[in-house]
Amino acid sequence: MVKKRRQRPLPIPPRPRRRPWSREFRLQVAVITAFVLFLVTIVGIIGFALFQDYYEEHVQLPNSKAVRVGETTINLDYFARRLGLYLTSIGLQDTSQAQLAFTSAITMLESEEMLLQRAPTDLGVSVSPEEMELELGELLGLTESNPEAFASAFEQELERSDLSEEEYRTMVEADILISKVQEIFSQSVPAAVEQVRVRQILVGTEEEALSVLERLDAGEDFGDLAGELSLDSATKEEGGEKGWQARDEMDLTYAAKVFALEVGAPSQPIPGQGGYFIFEVEEREDDRELTPEQQTRISNSYLSYWLAEQRTLLALPDVQPVLEDADKVQWALDKAFESLG
Repeated sequence: MVKKRRQRPLPIPPRPRRRPWSREFRLQVAVITAFVLFLVTIVGIIGFALFQDYYEEHVQLPNSKAVRVGETTINLDYFARRLGLYLTSIGLQDTSQAQLAFTSAITMLESEEMLLQRAPTDLGVSVSPEEMELELGELLGLTESNPEAFASAFEQELERSDLSEEEYRTMVEADILISKVQEIFSQSVPAAVEQVRVRQILVGTEEEALSVLERLDAGEDFGDLAGELSLDSATKEEGGEKGWQARDEMDLTYAAKVFALEVGAPSQPIPGQGGYFIFEVEEREDDRELTPEQQTRISNSYLSYWLAEQRTLLALPDVQPVLEDADKVQWALDKAFESLG
């Protein structure tokens, strides 16, 4: 038997020898790598800036503090939505008057929150579930006797107001509370009180007021000087006449001084809103009956005194957080006016 010859294995070609990178090639690689890293860094910086802007615009600012009342903080997003509702209620479309509306919206939310926190404990006033549902029904023009229609109308109202159900119910609760508190204070107004018939002259500076006193001392008529000099358009043409006034109708800064005057004697210059006042009491009655208009004004003044007291008890800041940051103000205004469109 013939043996098969074993085949010799094929020769393995030698591995090619790797040539070392040239200096020029290494330099090119380094330049390309640096450029790629530079691009990545630039893209990262731009991406981070865009993310930061988005985070600030859509997360940080909306959730930042706007109004603080006691332990309760109202965030900027809710404030802006309520500002939009307030602008709608007063029919304001012009941004030139936005600052006044902005301040009024802050006062409105402060008052609401003070009522919600303090009326139940300080005045014993609260809102029952039945009162809440009745008020909602009146606002929607429906009752819960038709649950489907009520639910549909309520859903539309929430969409219109851009409020959640909880936010909307809280707003309505505050409205009910203010009505109840006003009723309490109106019942505490007496039927008759001490009153004075008073007239006034309002000028811009203390020096002008002293000049008016000199002319009065020289014998000039109070009414004529009021018509000539007074800055108060409501009384100027009437010779400064304000009519019969009760103490609680007047500004606290000068009420006591006016009631201390002798009939016919002008007051010294009294600082007040808009400048300096000179008052003169023309008549006085110890027990004069209040008109319905006076009773309403006095009831409102009682409410104002109560709210001022609650501001002190709850240590409300003199300047709310929303007014301390121009970016917050602009963001809230933009969102509020956007809702009007």
